[in-house]
Amino acid sequence: MPFRKRQKGFTLIEVIASLVLLGIMMAVAGMGIVAGVRGYLLARENAVIAQKAHLTLGRLTRELQECYDCSGSPGLIALPFSFSNPLGSREINLNGTNVTLGGITLVDQVEDFSLSFNANGRIVINLTLAYRATNAEAEFQTTVLPRNTFF
Repeated sequence: MPFRKRQKGFTLIEVIASLVLLGIMMAVAGMGIVAGVRGYLLARENAVIAQKAHLTLGRLTRELQECYDCSGSPGLIALPFSFSNPLGSREINLNGTNVTLGGITLVDQVEDFSLSFNANGRIVINLTLAYRATNAEAEFQTTVLPRNTFF
């Protein structure tokens, strides 16, 4: 019986099996890349939210530390809150989703903002910012002792 030379190449079954395996590997790799990108975007938004809160609370702290007429009984402070400091007459307000100081926006994406006096005469600032990507919220709080107020 004469030997036939085998033709070089792949059978249709081998090609299909290779494509199926390649497709599975690409799907797994794609899911990993998507998860990595989502993690990066969430971390970036988290950094932006934290920086916004830090800058806003720092500015409000500095403004209220120098307040001349910031005393009151314990409880919530009604907004807009007007006060005086060495820079003149100032006003803190919540306009929609923006916290403003003297009409200038300090921060956006605000879910909740409040000022209150505690029992020690300190002003408590509560700020809640919204994450756009995940519909979550981040809460920030600080306490300020006005230096120029005498009890």
